[in-house]
Amino acid sequence: MKNCFNHRLRTICVWCMIFCLMLCPILSLAAGSFSNDPDAIERAADSVFMLEVYSGRNQQIAVGSGFVAFDPSILITNYHVIEGGAYVVAVSDDKDRFLLSRICCYDKDKDIAILQFDQTPNVEPLPMDTDGNLKRAQIVVAIGSPAGRRNTVSTGIISSFYNESGKDWIQFTAPISSGSSGGALFNDEGEIIGITTATYATAQNMNMAVKADEVFKLYQRWNRKAADSIGDIKGDLRPELNKTKEETKENVVWISGGGKKYHSNPNCSKMRSPIQMDLLEAIKKGYEPCGKCYK
Repeated sequence: MKNCFNHRLRTICVWCMIFCLMLCPILSLAAGSFSNDPDAIERAADSVFMLEVYSGRNQQIAVGSGFVAFDPSILITNYHVIEGGAYVVAVSDDKDRFLLSRICCYDKDKDIAILQFDQTPNVEPLPMDTDGNLKRAQIVVAIGSPAGRRNTVSTGIISSFYNESGKDWIQFTAPISSGSSGGALFNDEGEIIGITTATYATAQNMNMAVKADEVFKLYQRWNRKAADSIGDIKGDLRPELNKTKEETKENVVWISGGGKKYHSNPNCSKMRSPIQMDLLEAIKKGYEPCGKCYK
């Protein structure tokens, strides 16, 4: 009886060892995945920005998302996020503000815009997966700023792929909403596979992203030298050549010594000895818009 018991015990031990050997690689793979690595996601979030889009009258007209790729000075977003804007302020995960007044290239039909920072932030470009070797049910991670909630993270899977109106779409389930447009969609290796672009309001978790391959193709066509003012790019794709004197004046703001905000009215907040300054210069120097002047 004792020998029989020992034999059964040895058998159980052997099977436990076999099970552990089989399970260890699976657990190791899961632990090394991007979606299960909060530290890796935190690092990636450093290269994702909330975007505040302003009109030529210095009014905020949109909030969106964008991410750094290819080069630390380059930011990727959707075209529809910046359409009609004059300049963009990118807000980092640490609440630092960076001005973008130049657009390198864009494709309105594919809803892609590649912008250039006026002052390059100290962040790492996110790696791009341009091979397109994607499959349904693959895990994805989305980082963006839905409803202006900076760098919100959500996870899900790839649901489907399709081409519509010349766009290659990735359909995925990671929740996004208004403000997420232009955000980053990662695979489980931490590579960008798409720009989070749209969601179906009448359906549950049907969200869309433009494939990263389309971004890469557009970037390759850019000659690395040309860059236009964002304010010169309009919805009809024609540059605005003739600015009126009134529009030119709207690029002038006022600040006061020791102040932290810029104002459209030199008499706002009873400023002492207001200093006139170019709007873009004020943003570069870290001034923020006055809440009274820019409601």
